[in-house]
Amino acid sequence: MIDNSGRLKSKTKAIASIVLSVLSFSLAANLEAAALKNKTKTKTKSARQAGVSAVGLESLKQKALQMYMVRNYPEACKLFRECVKREPRDASFQYYLGVSALYANELEVAEHALCRVVVMTEPTSEWGTLAGNALKDWKKQFSSIRPYSQSENGNLRRWDKSKGEIKVWIADGLQLPPGFVGPDLTVDKCRTLYSLFDRPGFFSRLDRVEHYVPNYASIIREGINDWAWVAAEGIVKFKFVDDPKNADVLYFWCPQSGGDSVGRTFYPWTNTARARCIVHVETSYLRKWGANTPKQLRETSAHEFGHVLGLGQHSNLSSDVMRGHGETISWMQQAQYSNVSPVTRNDFVTLRALYELPPDYLYVPFVDK
Repeated sequence: MIDNSGRLKSKTKAIASIVLSVLSFSLAANLEAAALKNKTKTKTKSARQAGVSAVGLESLKQKALQMYMVRNYPEACKLFRECVKREPRDASFQYYLGVSALYANELEVAEHALCRVVVMTEPTSEWGTLAGNALKDWKKQFSSIRPYSQSENGNLRRWDKSKGEIKVWIADGLQLPPGFVGPDLTVDKCRTLYSLFDRPGFFSRLDRVEHYVPNYASIIREGINDWAWVAAEGIVKFKFVDDPKNADVLYFWCPQSGGDSVGRTFYPWTNTARARCIVHVETSYLRKWGANTPKQLRETSAHEFGHVLGLGQHSNLSSDVMRGHGETISWMQQAQYSNVSPVTRNDFVTLRALYELPPDYLYVPFVDK
């Protein structure tokens, strides 16, 4: 399955507003714990797969909640950590691990857990809202970070980092053949491209896009390298390659992307042989930026590579490089991107949390020959 998104692509969403009235953070958390304790017992999917009985997991949860409600936070943190090991996609376990760790003064554990809650749940979910409020209320302890959801209909998608580096190829001004350029490129057509990529002479027959400037490819590379820290952090590794046939991610150009998008990322079809991630970037919109073109192109490149890495959903903050559809920033804000990465700490903690969680769909890099 493929997901595609562009930096400025319009998308209408109905956003429900949740209003939480709490007298104090501690009291509210205890009331939530009591409510969770009274919920119907269930056997989770991952618990079944791991051979852990629902009774065993339920017993562990009850012990953890008991320690939490009597404010023995270090012991609650220990027990909820074990719950999370058994069921990492249970948002309630992650949330109580985060709050227990917070009160036990284990701030790093708390930050990671609360970020995972936000990333794994829908933006208007109960647990995601509670975790977001905790990060906001304790903004000094968490440096005012604001992660954003990556849940798409309850699913998470990312690369399988255990299979090696993601290999990236950037076309030097080349565009895809007629029928696959700009708005003509669709999700379904990507499957056809996978087979075309392996045909002898395919890339040598591609045309050069209009309005292309020779240094554009190097600026795209700069934007991608704004994410270079992901390797040092142990999140995922990537490298640039010269042979497009061996690339997992291919960057192409198009005169116009279609609609109001300036870049689009198409994820590889899962369970499909030789599937690639395809990105195209529009050249027409760059002409209006004049001297600011390098800044705008670098930011677009960084945004699209955020999608490549798995950030399929957008931030609602205009300062984040992964900001949502239709967001714009001022010329003054644009100036800051001349010598520094546009990727923010919010983008960082969101991607980090995504790779800490077991996904529903994994993109697998090609094995190096």
